[in-house]
This record gives sequence, structure tokens and C-alpha cells, in this order.
Amino acid sequence: MEDELLFSEESAGNFDVQGEQSPWIILIVDDDPDVHETTVFSLRDSLVLGKPLEFLHAYSGKEAIDVLQKNPGVALILLDAVMETEKAGLTAVQIIREELGMEDVRIILRTGQPGQVPELDTIAKYDINDYKTKNEMTRTKLLTAIIGALRSWQQIQRINSSRRGLEKIVQASNKFIVEQGLQHFAEGVITQMAGVFGVEPEGIVCASDGGKKVFSEDEYLVIAAAGKYKTLINRTIHKEDDENLFCIIRDTLKNKTNYIGKNSVSFFFTDSYNKNYATWIHTRRSLSEVDTDLLEIFCTNISLCANNIELVKRLKLQAWEDTVFKIPNMAALLERIRDCLEEDDVSNKDLIVLDIDGFYHINEMLGYDYGDIILRSLIARLRELFDESVFIARIASDAFAVLCCNDDFCSDKYPFITSMLINPPDGERELSVSVGVTRLNPLLGGASTQLRNAVIAMKRAKTEGIGQIARYSTQMGEEARKGIRLLQGLKEAFANRQLFLVFQPQVSLEDKRVFCCEALLRWKNDKGEFIPPDRFIPLAEQAGLIVPMGAWVLRESLAALKRIHGAGFPHMRMAVNVSAPQLRRNNNFLEVLDTALDESGIDPRLLELEITESVSAFGIEDVQKLFNGIRERGISIAIDDFGTGYSSLSSIDRWPVDRLKIDRTFVRNMDKKKDGARLIDLVIPLGNRLSMRVLAEGVETEDQLQRLQQLGCHEVQGYFFSEPLELEDFIDWMKSYANN
Repeated sequence: MEDELLFSEESAGNFDVQGEQSPWIILIVDDDPDVHETTVFSLRDSLVLGKPLEFLHAYSGKEAIDVLQKNPGVALILLDAVMETEKAGLTAVQIIREELGMEDVRIILRTGQPGQVPELDTIAKYDINDYKTKNEMTRTKLLTAIIGALRSWQQIQRINSSRRGLEKIVQASNKFIVEQGLQHFAEGVITQMAGVFGVEPEGIVCASDGGKKVFSEDEYLVIAAAGKYKTLINRTIHKEDDENLFCIIRDTLKNKTNYIGKNSVSFFFTDSYNKNYATWIHTRRSLSEVDTDLLEIFCTNISLCANNIELVKRLKLQAWEDTVFKIPNMAALLERIRDCLEEDDVSNKDLIVLDIDGFYHINEMLGYDYGDIILRSLIARLRELFDESVFIARIASDAFAVLCCNDDFCSDKYPFITSMLINPPDGERELSVSVGVTRLNPLLGGASTQLRNAVIAMKRAKTEGIGQIARYSTQMGEEARKGIRLLQGLKEAFANRQLFLVFQPQVSLEDKRVFCCEALLRWKNDKGEFIPPDRFIPLAEQAGLIVPMGAWVLRESLAALKRIHGAGFPHMRMAVNVSAPQLRRNNNFLEVLDTALDESGIDPRLLELEITESVSAFGIEDVQKLFNGIRERGISIAIDDFGTGYSSLSSIDRWPVDRLKIDRTFVRNMDKKKDGARLIDLVIPLGNRLSMRVLAEGVETEDQLQRLQQLGCHEVQGYFFSEPLELEDFIDWMKSYANN
């Protein structure tokens, strides 16, 4: 059952400043039209305190101000916290309260981003009634919040003549939102309620369990007390302590109603977790009619604030703490960095980012539960290595940050961090960790920039091998920024279909027949400059863009092959490069492959996939399973750039591979007698012994061609025959080659 906010059963009265039949006017402010439509749909035909609802709409903070200036009768605003800017909602609240002077209108702040929690003093300063995340606002909760807010607005109108009392109530509500924790909240209730009635704070707040019978019916726990009743704090109150007081508390909690006596008052409120509270105040006098009105408003505000205490607590935890490991998260780290940047001795602070090498494979092979065990062990190890004063935070799935003094991160600790021994339940394990370090410097930018610099250094460390440490430099930062700009340009080029394919023929040395062509991806930027594939392909792989790009290349290549077949070359085959990230999820890749083949109608036997040796990192069993799935479809497999990767010969022997492609670097070195040229003498016989075809890339001269033919190479590809050509040019070249 959904948690519902409960109100004391008190009469709303017949007072209606708008007229008995006039509707409540609610202004919805949100830049998402769907939110407007959903809110109106949820609340349609609802009656609140006997009256219907009428809605006005605004889609920005500025538009909201214009609507309010034209409609001063608005009673409630449902306001999006983040619209055209991150602070648009709070800016609008500031204008409403300070410039428009609309102190009576009620405001419920809503957000779709629970991690962006407004500062508590900001919520308090501008008298925001409530703060809710959109995904928790069911119809019941939304209507409950609106009922409370509109009742508050109605009652504020009723006692507008008692401005002094109203100000005290608002001040009380603000104080409750700022206070943290239930006991502070309860103490504030006593103090502020006594202030409303102009008496010294003397009273108690008791809690019951909401019907779960944690306490018996003859005792209630005192969670706050003031004046002569302070001795009762954290005790259970019994009938023997004060029979009259006990009976009032019991009846208030049991009947869920308020009690007004000659010299005391008790009122009931609850929170959304079904915890019930009774507050008793010694007033020393009978309450006037205005006092009663003030009490009614106070009860409504207290009920709302009781929920806000828990809400703000949960939002702060979400914002500042990692929910899995209960340590500070990135938001908390950034806040701590901001504090450090304001200190005079900031130059003695280092920010360290640590990332576990190969953690993805740990999760894949051993499961996510085991991965969490590894991370917990790593956190414990960091706690052993660093003093308690050192700030440690989790900033990504397997990435952590350490903020410490320079002396805490000395060279003596380097080996213990980059090669870290941990002790999970299954025994001691060594983790390889890549580390990036930056020294805090306000001249380099704010907290986000400092963290980005440390991450850049960590990524540089990864490029230098496993278990490396790199320190940030301005040159490193400039290189990273160039890479980011290039990646952004690549994303835009792919989205705008500015990438294109070219095709290079592959020729059999036995009969000089063109039997296949390789599809190659090209990018020309807006300036007409060609960006080399060895620059943009690695970026696409790092950013995860290579997966959708690869699927597009596969579809376009098969469509081009169909066009080549129709041009008079029905036996032509197509070779398509496939990257390791595309293959990482075997089943998904095979589904993409099947879909592309079905759409094109191409015979799978006319398709060859060129795969680099880096797939060996998946593990031989996984690779073999994937390759078998590809071969079962009739598709052939080539190992691209053979000799530049890290696969073992035993792995190659077990893989169902049809062709080895010798990297162009080795072919180029044949003429220059450089190291690497001798490898061709080994690779070609090796391919023959393994019953594989051998193709040499990058053939540009007659001498290279003859040398390869003498060594027994089966096929070649390179500028000697043709540069890569766009489709129509390639078809023309094929026709010309066939006629010669």
C-alpha cells in the first residue's frame, strides 16, 4: 500500500476567499509538455476541500512570472526545479517571493534529477512547501501534497489579519526543514509552537509505532522535551508520572485528533512511514480564536515538515553517498575538492584516481556479486594504506578517488597501489590498478576540472600498460581536449551520415582474379579534411560508438555488395572489419549479423569478417564459441593485421579461421630489409601449415608482389592494384580491370 500523508480530522470550515464555487487555481511550471499533460490527467475531476481545480501552464521560469503577474489569484505552483538552466526553478521562486511579493502562494518543487538536491538554506529562504522527485509522485501522493498545500493557502488567507502569527508559522516551517534529524525536529516543534502562542517552551513530543504495538497502551516514548519536562527525554511516560498529561497524550495518539484545554494544547501529526506523534504544550492560558486558527495551520505545516525531514535525509544520502558501499560518491568528492580549493595550502593536496585493470572481465567471468566483493576488499585495502583523515570516494563502477596531502601519496606506496594485494573470501588476490594523479591548483579550474585532470592522467596511465601511474600535465590536458573535440565531431558526423565507405580489391596471385573487396570506413570533416581511421576508430571504440557504427558498416557493405552483383560481378565477396567491442556480447552480435543478412538477401558464403587478434582477450573458449557461430552461417573469418596482436599460436590453431592477413607494416619493411621483414618468411609457411589462405596488405610495388609470390602468398591487397574507391568508382575500376 502506498504511503499516505495523514492529517488530523479537523474541519476545514466554510471560509472561502475566492467564493464558494470558484475553483482552486494551480500553475504548472515545467519545460516538459508531458509533465503538464500527466499532471492534469492525474488530477482531473478531483475535488479538493469541496472545490474543483483549474490549471494554468508555463514552460519556463520567465513565462511563469508573466502568468503570475496576470493571475494574482494563483493558490499553488507545481514548479520544476531544473528547466532552461539548472537554477531556473529556484530563480523563479526568488522572483515570486522577493520581486512580486507573493508570500501567500504555495510552492511544491519537483525534480526529475534526484541527485541535484537544492541547498537546504535555499529551500528555507524562499518558503518552498515541499520538494518531491517526479518518479515518486503517484496520484495519491501528488493529491495529498496538493491538499496540504491548498489547505495551508486557505488558512493563510483566513488569518491574514494576524500577520505576526503567520510569520512565526512560516519561520517555524523553515526551521524544521533546515534542522536535521527527528530529535532536532521534535525540539523545534515545541519551541516554535510555544513561540506562536507567545509562551515559554514547556512541553513534550511523544512517538508511537503507528499501530505496531512496540509500546504498550500505558506507555509512550518521549523523544523531545523542554522546560521542566526535560528529564523525560528518551523515557517512556507512564500514567504514574502525570495522569492528566498521560491521558491527553494517549487520547491524541489513539484518536488521531487534536486536544485544546484551558491551559494546554496537544496535537497529532504523522509521517509517510506510519509513525505517529503527539505534541503537548503548556500554554498557561486558554487559546483565543486566532490562536486556534494558528494551531490549525501549524498542524498542517508540521505534517508536511515531518515528511520533508525524511525526504531531505534520503535525498542527501542519494546525493552524497554511494548506495552500495556507503562511502562518499562523486558529488561528495566534488564538494570536498571545492572546500580544498578555498584553503591557503591547497598546493599540498593531491587528487588520485584509481581504476582496476580488467575489472570488466572479473565481472563477466565471476559475476557481479564477486565483483562487489573485490571492490569492498579494495576499499578496505585503501583504508589500510591511508590515514583516516584521507578522503576516499567511489566515482564510477570500478574507479575510486583519493584526496590527500602530498606526503600521504609518497613513492613508497606506489607498488602497493598499482599492484594491490587484497583478501577476498576465496583467498589472496592481486589487482592491477592504473593510477592518475593531479595536484590541486585553483588556476586550472574548479572542482570538476580538477577531477577531469586526474581522470585524464589515469587514462594516460592505462595507455602505458597495466599497473602504471601518470601525473597530469598541461600538455596531457591539451591532447585530451583535442581528442574530445574529435570525438564530438565524429558523433555529429555519424548522426548526420557524413561517414562513408570505400572499397579496395583483393587479388588472387594464382590467376590475378579480383575475388573480394574490403569495405573501409572514411570520414571527411566539414572543412573537407580526411581524418585518418587510425585516429577516429580508437576514439569510437573507447566511447562505445563503434558498436552502432559497426552495425551500420555491415548493413551498408552488404547493400554495396548487392549493387556490385547487379553490375555484373555476381561472385564478388565482401570483407568487413569487426571490432572487439562489437563481438563482446556474442548473442547480440550474431543477431545483428543475421538481421543484416536477411535485409540484404546476400548469400552468407559471400561475406568475410575481418577480426583482430585482440579478441583473444575474451578467453579462448568464448572466442571459439563465437567463431563457430559465425562459421555455422557459412561466413568466413580472417585474422586482420596478423602479427601485431597478442594471440598465441595455439589459440590460432584452435580457431576456425579461413585467412591470415599480414599487416602492411611487414610488407613495407620487405624493401628496406628492416626488422619485421623476416616475419613474412615465417607467417606464410605457417598459414599454409594451418590450412589457411594468406593475404598480404599494403602491396605497392612489383618487387613486393614477386617476393610474396615466391614465398607462397596466396592473395594481396594494396595500391599496386588500386587505392580504396567509392562504390561507383570501384565498379568502373572492376569493369576496366576485367577487360584488360
